[in-house]
Amino acid sequence: MATWAAEAERPQPKPRPAPRAVKRQRHVRGGVVWIGVVAALLAGVVAMNVAVLRLNMKLDRLGRERADLRAQNAALSSQLSSQASAPRIQGLAAKRLGLVQATPDQASYVTLPH
Repeated sequence: MATWAAEAERPQPKPRPAPRAVKRQRHVRGGVVWIGVVAALLAGVVAMNVAVLRLNMKLDRLGRERADLRAQNAALSSQLSSQASAPRIQGLAAKRLGLVQATPDQASYVTLPH
């Protein structure tokens, strides 16, 4: 049997501190905040990439339209130059209106006084 004196001499175990639930909650809240921040940043990067992709697609489409318009302009310019050629106009004037080119002896000049 143990005596009271022997019990008093034995070192008492130190009481354990209470678990720190508050600190654990702070870490969990901090982790959730960081996850939210990283998710928002990733969403921003994805949104930026989508916007850039849309702009690139629009630039491609506009580039194709510009090339088509340049080709159309070249075709119209060629058509205009062939329609405005002097031999064609002389032929149409002779055929439709019955006009003929004047000979040099039919030409007359007017002199104006100075």
